[in-house]
Amino acid sequence: MAVVARDARHNQAQKRVADQPAWLKRAMNPNTPTTKNNETVRTVDFTMDGASYIAPTLRMGKDGLRRMSADEAIDEAIRLGDAMKVPEGISPAEYSKSISDMINTARKHRGRKANRSAETQAR
Repeated sequence: MAVVARDARHNQAQKRVADQPAWLKRAMNPNTPTTKNNETVRTVDFTMDGASYIAPTLRMGKDGLRRMSADEAIDEAIRLGDAMKVPEGISPAEYSKSISDMINTARKHRGRKANRSAETQAR
């Protein structure tokens, strides 16, 4: 039973990764560039059809990261369909912060070799 539950969680996690917009996947990749201030993404929030969304104001361009105004970022996200809907119950700022934390964790840990953790030692 535990194996089935673990496989289900793994499949859900893979689906979440597959559903991420290209800008988020890029931001999570430690091999992609950052700004002079070590930024990988900045977001702006907006409301459309009664729902809140976040959109990136930093996008990869031909010459690296390109900073956009809030209006440009919103227009581009709508055009590309890659704005992220903010889940109900949290503010756009909280959602943006959680995305930022996820990016930082992914960039920090990608490519590291696994070592024995407390979890594996307890088994």
